[in-house]
Amino acid sequence: MKNIIFDLDGTLIDSMPVWKNTGQNFLENHGFVVPENLHSVVKTQTLGQTAEYFRTHLGVTHSTEDITKEIINFVEDAYRNTIPLKPYAKEFLDKEYKKGTKMCILTASESSYIQPALERLDLLKYFQFILTCTETGHYKNQPEVFRIAMNKLGGNLENTVVFEDALYAVEGAKKGGFTVYAVADPVTEADSKIIQSVADRYIKSYKDLL
Repeated sequence: MKNIIFDLDGTLIDSMPVWKNTGQNFLENHGFVVPENLHSVVKTQTLGQTAEYFRTHLGVTHSTEDITKEIINFVEDAYRNTIPLKPYAKEFLDKEYKKGTKMCILTASESSYIQPALERLDLLKYFQFILTCTETGHYKNQPEVFRIAMNKLGGNLENTVVFEDALYAVEGAKKGGFTVYAVADPVTEADSKIIQSVADRYIKSYKDLL
């Protein structure tokens, strides 16, 4: 591996449990019905898209700005104070950093609330850059966003590996011809068999790569 594109949530940091319940908490706190398929719908969306979904499909009358602000306030505290690294992630980053591997983060999250976690966990030094889907105007269900990150790293399909945990992102990267390492996460466990069949490699822990 000469270049690595890392997802953040569920891949490098154990933040998915926080995200899984934020939408439900918002709807319940404001007296709106929570659909049974809520998580399966919003897991592929940016925060702004989720807010719009709440407004257009679930009858939420709050503005998009108010919805996103309330959710961000909730998750920002967790990013700033409690969300941990995935086991052995730091050791793997150290190993690749010392080898001279160029690494970046490509995330559907926003820099405003992930920055505190990256600073607290001392991760920034490992990465050439942090790139958000919002900045690119593309999402991870399609390969364009991965190509943008790869080109920015100066890599190509032969020497670049994508690390992801979610099925839609694994599939998006594979559509573009990328080598994909899938990282196990409890929140994506229901899709694990499909993920394993699509990804080039499936790891239960970064310890597998040390």
